[in-house]
Amino acid sequence: MRYVPWARLRKDEDDNVVGFLPQAFELRKGEESLSVSWLEYFNGDRNQRIRESVNMFRKTREIGARSAYAIGNVLRIKEVCSAKGARVRVVCDPLKENPAHSEIRRLPPNDLGLLDALATQAFVDLVRNAGVPEPAA
Repeated sequence: MRYVPWARLRKDEDDNVVGFLPQAFELRKGEESLSVSWLEYFNGDRNQRIRESVNMFRKTREIGARSAYAIGNVLRIKEVCSAKGARVRVVCDPLKENPAHSEIRRLPPNDLGLLDALATQAFVDLVRNAGVPEPAA
């Protein structure tokens, strides 16, 4: 799962979110890997895991109200990257503040074709931040 701010969501002419822009998967200057969260780290069914992952993001970073999360499948991510000539590795890289933190390594920087393929073929599930309730106090 990857956090995607509003500005990097693909929208139609009425501002309805329809997917992700390639820039949602772009490495920032100085980054060597793409930060994601391992959904299966959390217990429960798929919906419970999504809620737990979203709550982890909310605890560890500033989350915009109109943002969303991209969910991808590791095998599909590797297949899409391989088809574009990139042999990426997806590894769990736990952090103290986020034990579900993972990384996509060896992602070529500035490859718009590859980033678009990730946005349209690998990360195809979209969860709106506003659609995930805050945990009960």
